[in-house]
Amino acid sequence: MSSIWTGVSGLLTYSQGIATTGNNLANVNTVGYKSSRMLFADMISTMAGGTSDGSQIGTGVQVGSIALQTEVGSLQDASNSTDLAITGERGYFVVKDAANDKTYYTRAGDFNFDKNGNLMSATGCNVQGWAVDQDAILKAKRNNVILSEVPTTGTVTDITIKDFTIDPQATGTMEVVTNLDSQSSVGELDATDPYFTMFKNYDATNDTPVADSDYQATIKIYDSNGVAHTATVYYSKTSDNSGKEYWEYMVTVPPEEDGSATTSGTTKAGVLMVGTLTFSAQGVLENQTAFTPNGSDPTSLSNWTQASLTSSGVPEFSATFKSASNGSALPSQTIAFKTGLSATDGSWNSGSAANAGAIGTNAALNIGYNPSSTLNAVYCTTNYATSSYTQTSSQDGYAKGEMTATNVDENGVIWGSFTNGQTKALYVLALADFTNPTDLYRNGNNLLSPTTESGKATVGRANSGVFDSIAGNTLESSNVDMASEMVNLIINQRAFQANSKVVTTAESLMETALQIKK
Repeated sequence: MSSIWTGVSGLLTYSQGIATTGNNLANVNTVGYKSSRMLFADMISTMAGGTSDGSQIGTGVQVGSIALQTEVGSLQDASNSTDLAITGERGYFVVKDAANDKTYYTRAGDFNFDKNGNLMSATGCNVQGWAVDQDAILKAKRNNVILSEVPTTGTVTDITIKDFTIDPQATGTMEVVTNLDSQSSVGELDATDPYFTMFKNYDATNDTPVADSDYQATIKIYDSNGVAHTATVYYSKTSDNSGKEYWEYMVTVPPEEDGSATTSGTTKAGVLMVGTLTFSAQGVLENQTAFTPNGSDPTSLSNWTQASLTSSGVPEFSATFKSASNGSALPSQTIAFKTGLSATDGSWNSGSAANAGAIGTNAALNIGYNPSSTLNAVYCTTNYATSSYTQTSSQDGYAKGEMTATNVDENGVIWGSFTNGQTKALYVLALADFTNPTDLYRNGNNLLSPTTESGKATVGRANSGVFDSIAGNTLESSNVDMASEMVNLIINQRAFQANSKVVTTAESLMETALQIKK
């Protein structure tokens, strides 16, 4: 009688094995599907009758375990920029079902934005991540701080782009790095203030306010409305003294666009900053002064006082532009002016001139920074014996833009590209990892959830810690090996047939036993 149940256990177990194999084969084209592996175990054995050595007879077979196989499926190119794949085994996308407010995990990265700007999985779940801290990025950029990763703010949340535009950003930093030809000759200088001759000759009422510069560099900067203004930095050689060269510089905008209550309407309209540059005999920029108007008569150099410095030791000025729509003054904006030289102590030399008028004819007063605290950037203004030219120029303002595309980098950062040429980090995808992912629970729709055996989810960022990187425009295929599954199917089929034979044989034996009784 027991032999019948032994055979039946085989029929039941191998039918489940065939079902497992069939499910794997059915999902051979399912994105991100992880195959299952069934392991068999014997059932409790009984003592063999009529023996004295403890011999046992087995009573059949049962399912030992069905484990999720975590090997990475092949990665296939995809046309959608939000089709994503995790390049290794460590990591699962985090999604949330709004219907039941439950969090699930998946390897299927076939995501897309819906009409409301939500990044959704193909099964209708919200993809999770962190919002990018835009203020931290802007602060780091303006202080020359290189971030090791895109900063985020808040907790893991739905990835939702509510506004597909980027607001205009007023310029907060402008960098103009030049080479000023050391072979330039010194022109006629002002007798009282030779180091500010160009400024004293500047006249906003003339068609060409500056007529005596040796070189000029232009750059577009933006006001708070996103309107571009052309800023021009003028340079003029003032002296070659004891092996050092001194140059005057002046940062300006068109006089008619100057809305400052101090300079607008005067002969100095459009002048934002004046100062001097000191070069060594080797053509290296070794010091700098910078002065901005203090609110009094801008035609007097004594009213141009030392500019404030950023925390990284770069001088800054205040710019007030007129509105393009009605000509009224816009809110003033502070702009840091970078030449490539900065003060590591973030302060001016205690012995430097407090205002531009105090320098007079004394070359020694052109020392603005503490000589022991200066830092030359990789790209820094120079004074070599070659034609003057602009090495590099940049600024951080821009006009309003419309989003044209998104892409995801290897670190899981979702970037937006805009019509104004800007790119902006929007969100950082969240990934999860488990101590024992083979025991994750399948919920259907490519969704997995943790169990006691799998352990709780550990959430982190792609390409950091234990987490693997993310490939954009890519999907992970099923990791089902069709050849292996076909072999398993044949083996399970043969085992099922053999166990059915056990049942029919046992039945025949029972019939024979019944015939003996008759």
